[in-house]
Amino acid sequence: MNQNASRAIATYRMVAAQVHPLVAVVKLYDEAIRQLHLAVRAIEARKHEESYICISKSSTILRGLCHNLRFDKGEDISQQLMKAYTYNIVAIHTAYGKPDAPARYMKIVKHLGELRDSWAIVAGMSPKREETPAPRHQQAAIRPARVG
Repeated sequence: MNQNASRAIATYRMVAAQVHPLVAVVKLYDEAIRQLHLAVRAIEARKHEESYICISKSSTILRGLCHNLRFDKGEDISQQLMKAYTYNIVAIHTAYGKPDAPARYMKIVKHLGELRDSWAIVAGMSPKREETPAPRHQQAAIRPARVG
């Protein structure tokens, strides 16, 4: 196991000891999503090393979630989640350095948000995650037009 995976598991265990496990999972999704938003901002600012650090953190969180799946408690759902986590980890790293990386990351954010909201409902939390301000490439589309 590499150092990043060890850190992700250690973080998961620390959070899991302080809150209900389902709440911890939702918080981990929130952080993975936040890191992807930060990666998009870093790309827009041409801070490529910073963007790589952010995508590494996001994928490490997903890897930690993958390593903590309980196949003995539900093999079918564990298999599906493992496929989803693996797909997203590969997609995160494949997008790095591509001209359309911000759009790819936002698509991943959408998928992770759907997973997050599903876990939030199960945990009795609000299904709508806190909105992170949109990256610059999307802000122009959502700003109201000035009148007068």
